[in-house]
Amino acid sequence: MRKRVTALALVLCLGLSGCAPQKKEEEKASLLGRAAELGEEMILLTVDGREVPAWRYLYWLAFTCDQVREKYKDSGLTLDWEAPVTGGTLANYAKDQALASTALYATVENWAERYGCALSERERAALAETWEEQSAAHGGEEAYLKELAGLGLDRLRAEELAEVGMLYAKLYDLCLTEGSELSGLLENVDSLTVDRILISAGEDREAARERAAEVFSRLNGAEDPAAAFPALAAEGDDGAGPRTFLPGDGTLPQALEEAAKALEEGQFSGILESEEGFSILRRLAGQGEALAGEAFDRLLQEAAEGSLVRTTPAYDSLDAAAFDGTLEELRTAGERESSASWKISSP
Repeated sequence: MRKRVTALALVLCLGLSGCAPQKKEEEKASLLGRAAELGEEMILLTVDGREVPAWRYLYWLAFTCDQVREKYKDSGLTLDWEAPVTGGTLANYAKDQALASTALYATVENWAERYGCALSERERAALAETWEEQSAAHGGEEAYLKELAGLGLDRLRAEELAEVGMLYAKLYDLCLTEGSELSGLLENVDSLTVDRILISAGEDREAARERAAEVFSRLNGAEDPAAAFPALAAEGDDGAGPRTFLPGDGTLPQALEEAAKALEEGQFSGILESEEGFSILRRLAGQGEALAGEAFDRLLQEAAEGSLVRTTPAYDSLDAAAFDGTLEELRTAGERESSASWKISSP
């Protein structure tokens, strides 16, 4: 599975859940199945053996397509699903992103089963209260269900997704519980804590190089370099101060990150050149507990990316561009029907 480009998020955008009657098989297919011309309950793929119905993947595909559309709209660009991007076309990207989100949710459920996490009656009651609150915030249950329908969801499906979000929270709490089966996982995720003196290259790179050399000389000549470092960092162009991060998250350019890893705690580097300018790093004592949530997310995402995903021919032949176009048409037609119905019933 290709690495996700978007940030890991395990909260359903509408934050729903509650208790509802079982959905009847004869009910009309949602926008998702109609746009994809697929049976929504058919098994579209499996994630480490867990069967995933089509509607779940199609929900994330619609979610991703909506995000892409919004970004193109904000940029004033014309959306072209055949535009080349890394790994294929923009349509391929949408399918991959949706697959990553689908695998992530399935992995949460797989972990919950493996480690004995299940929702209690009290937690289910709390989710039911959330449903009532969300319904009220959206103008009542009828209006809320209509909004959900535009996303291809009904109440039961929205509940199912929200329950996965709660399972995620329970798994995280289990990681933080000493002596639990998951408590040792976070110890395997190394973090880096560094402070940095940055001299930006600006328009005159050679002048910046000379300034960096001067700062480095002052640091080495200080009676207490450790005490002098924060003051020199404050004079530089990086105002972030000491920061703790997970390797590979983009906090520092890769070359600087590798240099930071090589330092002992309390040690500072030489002058390191990068595109943005000249840096001097100082590695500080680890503060990994501040990144427990990020570390857990990384472990979960790595598990999802490493999961065994088997797709069906129906998935393989699914055209994201055609799906998005038909979905937009169905939504527009639905809006027209609602508008016409309102006009007929209005005095």
